[in-house]
Amino acid sequence: MHQADVTAGDTRGARAWIVLVCAFILLVVPVILFGIDNTSESDDQNFHHLLVVRQATESIIGVGDAPSLVAFLKNYPSATSPGYHLALALAETCGLGSTTLLRMISSLFGLALVLSLWKILSTRLDGWLAFALTLPLFCSPYFLSGSMWLTTDVAAVLFIVLTLGSLLAVPMTPTHLLRGGLCAALAVVVRQPTIWLIAPLYLAVWLSRKTVKVTGFARFALPALLMLPVGIVGSLIVLWSGIMPVAYRSLHNTGANSATLAFALSLVGLWGVLWAVALLGTRWTDLKKHGTRWMIAGLILLPLLAIPQTSYNRPEGRWGGPLWSVVHIAPVIMDRSLLLVTLALLGVVVLGVFARAARAASSSDDQSHGWLILAVSVAALVSALTVNSQCWERYVDLPMLAILPLAIMLGVDRSNDGQRRRLIVASCAMAVLQGTMSLWMVYRPTFFGVPLV
Repeated sequence: MHQADVTAGDTRGARAWIVLVCAFILLVVPVILFGIDNTSESDDQNFHHLLVVRQATESIIGVGDAPSLVAFLKNYPSATSPGYHLALALAETCGLGSTTLLRMISSLFGLALVLSLWKILSTRLDGWLAFALTLPLFCSPYFLSGSMWLTTDVAAVLFIVLTLGSLLAVPMTPTHLLRGGLCAALAVVVRQPTIWLIAPLYLAVWLSRKTVKVTGFARFALPALLMLPVGIVGSLIVLWSGIMPVAYRSLHNTGANSATLAFALSLVGLWGVLWAVALLGTRWTDLKKHGTRWMIAGLILLPLLAIPQTSYNRPEGRWGGPLWSVVHIAPVIMDRSLLLVTLALLGVVVLGVFARAARAASSSDDQSHGWLILAVSVAALVSALTVNSQCWERYVDLPMLAILPLAIMLGVDRSNDGQRRRLIVASCAMAVLQGTMSLWMVYRPTFFGVPLV
């Protein structure tokens, strides 16, 4: 790029940053101040997360017959790591204990998430394309509601994005690896299933072993940070005598949910198909050329997608979210959802298009390694989610809406203005779809008191 283009891109980037901040304030703050608690996330807050924060505060300051902090952590009344709740409890001990203030503080995780995703994308793309690719996540009902009420989902995805952004940096430096290890540890502090981040983290360290020279303080700090996420989860396992506190094992830890793979690939197909079409553009011969390879991959995966039961079944953990609601009324054969299997195969094609675009756009080994890091990330994420007995859409949706733009970033041809315009249009269309769901799932019940069925 010419220097003039770089300068113009910086100016556009600054404007996009301002738009994101202003839009976040307009969409989130009024609900915190004036909205009705009438959503699934508000129930999670009022009947779960807020109670945990209050109990943590009592244990920290030693109120009445409250258990000691160690005893409280040992019998932790949440399915997740204690980091999020303890952070808010510390804020409460500092006099910021009103529910509104706690929600304002928690919303900062959401603002940090969209700004971080935009910033990472803008390191390789112009500001407005990075902005457009951020919009589907920004408009997601799970992102907005997770930023409005006290939940751990958005905070966990923030640290996932920061970790992957560090691992995708070009050129890779010891600082990026250190930052990746630290952010992975913070993700695990919020939600222990994010231990899957050690897979791309260790892969990035291995891939960069010949090009990144670790000297000085980093020689001692890097091994410690690489082991920190494992050490945190190991400590929790010792504390709880398992990966999860006893109180939540019957809900989340009664066996793997075999429908998660098909469900995750279905969301990749749904959310990624427009981006895949935008990346391909007029290169449909590319799709034909590699279609056989993707068809073979789909046939290999077909047993994994079609054999497990994928029909709507609440007792079996197959529920929770708009896609499951559609599956509930869609055709089913022998407890196998035709919709999910079809969308999952589409997801395989979408991933193939992204992979092909990333390889075609690679200008260095670092960038080609980037796609490998993201491929391992998706596989590790789905594996970790499969362990959970509950296949709820919000567990899959938010991470995928963050990871897919990072995959697109690797495959963009920055000299192709037509592709840039197509990606912006596709992103805006996706944002409209996500925004429509947010109007129905978040703003409608919040401001008009109409509960979701």
